[in-house]
Amino acid sequence: MCESSHDDNSADLASAETIQKIKLACEWDKIDLGGSAQYHIRYWKIGRTGLRTAVERHVDASRKIYQKYDRSGVLLEKHFDANVTIYDGKDVYVEMILTEGVLVVLNAHEHTTHTRLPQ
Repeated sequence: MCESSHDDNSADLASAETIQKIKLACEWDKIDLGGSAQYHIRYWKIGRTGLRTAVERHVDASRKIYQKYDRSGVLLEKHFDANVTIYDGKDVYVEMILTEGVLVVLNAHEHTTHTRLPQ
């Protein structure tokens, strides 16, 4: 998984409908954790609920969620990413993958580049 490089272009932003689906999935605990998130939540000592809640707070604060592109610039439909604050002073890269119904797969890891997504 690699971080996408986005400028602050609104064309790269997820739609309001997508953001609402992500928020509802988090509120209803309809999330699944990818391998990177499973490892890192233990390292960050936040647990599954902590990561889910951090994504909810991100949405509630009207922070940005972006469409995700692969390395060659092709849009990955149903894949989104954000720079999410998990606790005071700690931002991490989070990828959200929408699946059928209301379920979101969360992947998360430390930022791997100096370029971070704008919040």
